[in-house]
Amino acid sequence: MELQDIYANASYFLLLPVGNRRAKPGHMAVPTLKTLRPVLVCLHRYVGLLLSGVLFIAGLSGSISVFRGEIDAALNPDLFHAATPGRPLPLSTLLSRVQAQRPAARVTAVLYRPPAGRAVEVYAAEAAPGAAEPVENQMFLDPATGRIQGMRPSEGCCINRRALMSFIYRIHYSLDLGWIGLWIMGLSAVLWSIDCVVGLILTFPLHQPVWRAGFWRRWGKTWTISPARSSIRIVFDLHRAVSLWLWVVLLGIAISGVALALEDQVFNPVVRAILPVALPVTDGPSPPRPVTVAQAERLAADFVHAHGRAEKPAAVLLDPDGGTALFYLFSNDGTEPAGLGSPMVTIDLATGQVTDGTIPGQGRLGNLVMQVQPQWHSGEIAGLAGRIVICLSGIVVCMLTVTGVMIWWRKRRAHGARPARGQS
Repeated sequence: MELQDIYANASYFLLLPVGNRRAKPGHMAVPTLKTLRPVLVCLHRYVGLLLSGVLFIAGLSGSISVFRGEIDAALNPDLFHAATPGRPLPLSTLLSRVQAQRPAARVTAVLYRPPAGRAVEVYAAEAAPGAAEPVENQMFLDPATGRIQGMRPSEGCCINRRALMSFIYRIHYSLDLGWIGLWIMGLSAVLWSIDCVVGLILTFPLHQPVWRAGFWRRWGKTWTISPARSSIRIVFDLHRAVSLWLWVVLLGIAISGVALALEDQVFNPVVRAILPVALPVTDGPSPPRPVTVAQAERLAADFVHAHGRAEKPAAVLLDPDGGTALFYLFSNDGTEPAGLGSPMVTIDLATGQVTDGTIPGQGRLGNLVMQVQPQWHSGEIAGLAGRIVICLSGIVVCMLTVTGVMIWWRKRRAHGARPARGQS
């Protein structure tokens, strides 16, 4: 095809209203929204049906999980509330107190600078009688004395006050099926992301180009719910209008769901392939030297301060082989910061080097896209208001799955009734 023919085809297509675009004789047919609509309707219908169960479970459990910390503390005040008011002991002292009380425990994480009045949380792996592998427990320490005031399995089951919130959270991110569940949730999030876009396109008017006022006038009606209609039409209005109101939020939840479930397998490689990404920031003393966990904490704080952040770390992940310490939750009050979240700094304990440093808001576009995903999914990007929006969005997801199935079932019944009426 010559260049002038391509230009003529494009000009002809763009000048015609949507739905009236026809292929000129002898020229290639151009797909339009009208011709693609049946395919998109079918895709939206059956992807929605396929995902309905998973999305309902994810929406309900996610809505609860937004405030899982507060709910867990209310259910288990004896664990979460500090027995002795006072400033928390230093990290190294807390670690030694745990080791003295549980010699066989191998500490993997410590939230050592909690909010005022809260206990220090420690995660530790420990051999258990009859267990093939070490069992991870969550310990709660009196911050002023280091005494273990309570303990429970990190992944307990199921419907009791000790294990309820961790069980609901596991259901949310993996259906409590381990790595298989992570893949199910991740692939479901991929399909849901596509379905969000398809659903938006299906709300567009068929016979009006987007630059005409008629398009916006007709599309504006799809954002409303008319109580004067029949019950099934109200259900349809709810399904369409509410999804439009929260479309950006829901699409963001779907995409961030891919990032959280399949971060290294899918999301990050795709982001690195299509967007510019800066390498992790590194730094360290010269010459290299072994450091203790307490020294590593100071190095992490100095590194963050050198990059423009004044907060101190409040939590650490310790490598099981004792090789590295990852400091996170840089916060003045021990709570999760709003916005793009907290810095994360990994210190090699054998050399004192910063091997990986992430400072929220710094880096290139790909780094920012990766940084925003956990904060968007939890709502922390906008603080308490954002968490409330995400909580309500989880309930909306449940409503959309129910109304979607109701619309499909009603149309299926109507389609099956037509031949029967025709034969009578």
